[in-house]
Amino acid sequence: MRGGFGRRISSGEEEDFSLKQMDKRALKFLFKYLKRHKLKLFLAIVSMIVMTLASLAGPFLIKIAIDEYIMAGDIEGLTLIFALMVGAYGAYWLFSYFQTYLSNWIGHTIVGDIREDLYEHLQDLPIQFYNERSTGDMMARVTHDVNALSDLVSTGFVHLLSDIFVMIGIVVIMLYLNVQLALVSFITIPFIFFIVYYLGKKMRLAYRDVRERLAELNADVEQNLSGIRLVQALNRENINTGKFSKLSWKNLKANLKAAMYFSLLFPVMTLSKVFGEALVLGFGGWGVVQGVVSLGVLIAFMEYVRRFFGPLADMSQVYNTYQSAGASLDRIYEYMDVESPIHEPKEPHMPEKIQGEIRFDDVTFGYDDDMIIDGLNLDIYSGEIFALVGQTGAGKTTLVNILTRLYDVDKGAITIDGVDLRRYPKKGLRKIISVVPQNIFLFDTSIKENIRFGRPDATDEEIVDVAKEVHAHDFIKNLPQGYETRVGEEGVKLSGGQKQLVSFARAMLADPKILILDEATSSVDAYTEVLIQDAMDKLFQGRTVLMIAHRFATLNKADRIGLLKEGLLIDTGSHEELLERNDIYKELYEKQRGR
Repeated sequence: MRGGFGRRISSGEEEDFSLKQMDKRALKFLFKYLKRHKLKLFLAIVSMIVMTLASLAGPFLIKIAIDEYIMAGDIEGLTLIFALMVGAYGAYWLFSYFQTYLSNWIGHTIVGDIREDLYEHLQDLPIQFYNERSTGDMMARVTHDVNALSDLVSTGFVHLLSDIFVMIGIVVIMLYLNVQLALVSFITIPFIFFIVYYLGKKMRLAYRDVRERLAELNADVEQNLSGIRLVQALNRENINTGKFSKLSWKNLKANLKAAMYFSLLFPVMTLSKVFGEALVLGFGGWGVVQGVVSLGVLIAFMEYVRRFFGPLADMSQVYNTYQSAGASLDRIYEYMDVESPIHEPKEPHMPEKIQGEIRFDDVTFGYDDDMIIDGLNLDIYSGEIFALVGQTGAGKTTLVNILTRLYDVDKGAITIDGVDLRRYPKKGLRKIISVVPQNIFLFDTSIKENIRFGRPDATDEEIVDVAKEVHAHDFIKNLPQGYETRVGEEGVKLSGGQKQLVSFARAMLADPKILILDEATSSVDAYTEVLIQDAMDKLFQGRTVLMIAHRFATLNKADRIGLLKEGLLIDTGSHEELLERNDIYKELYEKQRGR
């Protein structure tokens, strides 16, 4: 991959490129996919060549039939020409079928591969990338932009080759039949190519604008539908509808602009075709009258001129598809060129048995120029429950992010059992560590599948067992479809406490050696909080736990507590020890008690 994350994210303007650049990038990008299907591509090209030769044979056979057999009254020869024409058109039909099927199979397979690779690449990108992009824009690139490549890859390339081959064949045959008449018929070609090039340049910019406006529209829809409860609660329906109407109008204007340029192509092609036919008829007819051109040559020329403008029209259609695909390809490249700063280790090391001892060794980290963690030193022992407290902005969440290697530290090192995090394979590291976040996210699928999310190979019996362990089984079995009940988008059909218990079951089933808990029990009733507290006890057993504490009521579970202030660990100890000797801790505690 070219480029880097920082350059792409920090760039305020989109990179523009010429058609020549786009050609090279597209061919380079698509070649690695095309070469996977070399045999089928070869057969499609062979079918295209046979089909083209068969289609070009018709007018030439008509010329022979008129000049050599009809004018001479040779019925036997005319019968032979008839048989040859039937054979040629039969071959055209058969190989046209093979060419169309094979090219579509190759194209749709390649587009599917591109979509999968883009989706896989997106999942590997750092969290900062997602902070800078809207979900709607990413969805547009994975769906609409990849779909825009479909026509180009499935039929565009093969049709383009076929059209070029047909045009070359027609030029060769016309020059063979009559050089002067051929040159006359070629007068309009430079004009056509100039118009196609000029309009194509305009179309590329127009289609890029179409893609951008569509992405904005998708982002607005996704954002407002996801937050529909807040929209209705704050009576924002009319305001949002007005904003959507403006975005929809911009999208319409962009599409109309692209359609305007595209609509100019076919009238130009038709006018050029009629002018070309008139030139051939005029000069060819004069040649027939003068006896320097045969009637068969004139009729063949008229047919070849019509067929010559057919591929030109098709090329303009492919060119239009190419412009649309080129605009989408640029947007796909913008994401594919982003390189994740979190690399797999060159020499990975995964201990056979994980104890769960964590060490922060002079760790420094910041977002861009904003220093968050500064020279942090901390040891969390195997099997220890360590709680971290501090004011908002102290760096607690950042500490979780670098421990789970969503970001790499700027200086220093974090080790698990003495091995630097950067030496662990990413998948291996994330099997060791599980995070239960404060804001629980559940997928819009069944409760069973949400619990199974951390361990896809788990059996139904194992899911029920862990649900019982964390006291989630009782409420689950009373739901309409039990474990098969869909939870709705972000778990909207469940209460806050129920979502918390489901998240505990998910973490327990994953069975991590290190558990990070961003606890959130402040918004649940007393009974549910008792269940959650008991579930936490079971979840903590046999694990190293880092608990981000928001409420001092949960600190009684901690073996030690660390106090974080402005990225510095300023003290550690038990609740009683910190309360006695640390004024900052005492102030935090008293503020929360006074709420």
